[in-house]
Amino acid sequence: MVARVALLCVVESVIVLLLALQVFASQVVPGDGTQSPVTHGQQPEPRSISEVAPGEIPSPSLAKANGARSRKAVVAKYRADDPVGVLLTGSLRLRDGGPAEVSIGATLGKERRYTSSEHGSFALTGLHPGDWRVTLRGDSIVQSEHTLTITDDAVQYRDFVLDPSHPVRVMIVTPDGKDATRALRLTMSGWNDFRVAGQKAAFPERLAPTDYGAVFVGDARWKGEMNPREGFAGTLHLNSVPAHVALLQRHIVLEQKIVNPGQKEVKFVVDVAALKELAASATVHVLDAGSGAPLTMARVSLGTSNRSGRRRKVDEEGRAVLEGLSPGFLLCRISAREHESYFHTVLVEPGQRLDLGDVRLGPSLPLAGKVLGPDGKPAGARMTWTELKWRSTPAGFAHNRSARTQADGSFSLGATGRGRIAVQARGKDGMMAAGVFENPPVTPIVMRLTKPSTCTVTRPPDPTRMFIVTLFDPNKRAILARAVEPRNKQMTLSLPAGNYTFEVHDDRGDLVQTGALSFGSAPCKLVIR
Repeated sequence: MVARVALLCVVESVIVLLLALQVFASQVVPGDGTQSPVTHGQQPEPRSISEVAPGEIPSPSLAKANGARSRKAVVAKYRADDPVGVLLTGSLRLRDGGPAEVSIGATLGKERRYTSSEHGSFALTGLHPGDWRVTLRGDSIVQSEHTLTITDDAVQYRDFVLDPSHPVRVMIVTPDGKDATRALRLTMSGWNDFRVAGQKAAFPERLAPTDYGAVFVGDARWKGEMNPREGFAGTLHLNSVPAHVALLQRHIVLEQKIVNPGQKEVKFVVDVAALKELAASATVHVLDAGSGAPLTMARVSLGTSNRSGRRRKVDEEGRAVLEGLSPGFLLCRISAREHESYFHTVLVEPGQRLDLGDVRLGPSLPLAGKVLGPDGKPAGARMTWTELKWRSTPAGFAHNRSARTQADGSFSLGATGRGRIAVQARGKDGMMAAGVFENPPVTPIVMRLTKPSTCTVTRPPDPTRMFIVTLFDPNKRAILARAVEPRNKQMTLSLPAGNYTFEVHDDRGDLVQTGALSFGSAPCKLVIR
């Protein structure tokens, strides 16, 4: 252990020394753009760094031709009991030879490792042998992914040549030239800021709605300004030009333009007053489930999953009207003292006047139980739950209701009421339990953690479609439901081993696919058509 820590310190010192050598080399041959990193392996004919494919590891001959350093092999081997693990180190260079400032993420299954470069060099610890997926991100580069096979060498080297991105400043103003972002914040509180996206092809007129405050589409990197000045809302880093650039308000494409080579700025003009016509409203009538009387103390909110929205108190008749809602999926929350809470996701169309009808809240009846580990002893877990009686339309389970077990493994889920409740428990070691229970339960609820089985869900790349995948237990009760957005080209669902049926609905609630899945020792697959 001491030797490995010492080795890590030595490597860090070497990196500092190499940085100094790089600076010295750049002073000796200013602006020649020929420096390149080195790795070990075969030695083909030397090439210019401009000939290296994006993210390719340059050959030693190329490194030598460009004045780069050589490395001495490290013979130490990986040990499972060593917290340092495998050290992956190297350099990150732009195609012109300059250093790239990059964040590096490495994943293998559920394991995640992160670091960032400094002056074009990086050191990533905590790895172990296996095929790791390494993602390189940064404002100044084109994002790339690579699969690296990590061997049992304690220290390993990988260098990357990266393509620079094409930054374009984006101006968003009102017709009179004022900052449109500020105007939006002042006149339409509760709406999210504008977002800008870019890609090679034109954007469709309608993107798939989401429950989040923004839609992540395209392959460009958007970096918005917190406090825009002179109308510049941020910078869009494009992978290539020419490219299409779209101004978005959640999933709505307000306008799109083409950015040509050499263009440094793009300007969008937004009439915020006209944008108000897209705002929707919703009406709800909240009653006591027992007496049918208005619940005058109830409060209602409609917001995105990352922004709850302003809570509004109902009137003397138990009614509430929420105005100025942004289109898309919104989570409706209704609560009243000493009563159960209502949670359900609804789709709001542009300009829609949505009537949620009567919502009858019964008395609060916390669902209680206990979580045990595989050994039968009390276990700690994070609890999430969804009351199935509120699911009037297909929607993903609410993911922002959670609680923790007590030291003895017991749990109590607050603000629940009578009826079926889908519950999941997740331990810190990856173990899980899931089930659907009647509240109040006939017998005490005991959830035993087990190693989960998985299902890989893949979907078509169509950015205009969003899907809801619902899994049912053998008693035809919904045990899990997830939204599969366009950015989720592949998603992993986890449940205890067993047989389940499924339904897939689109964002308009139409049933598009059904079938059965067997969760077992090997991951099952669901391909959405």
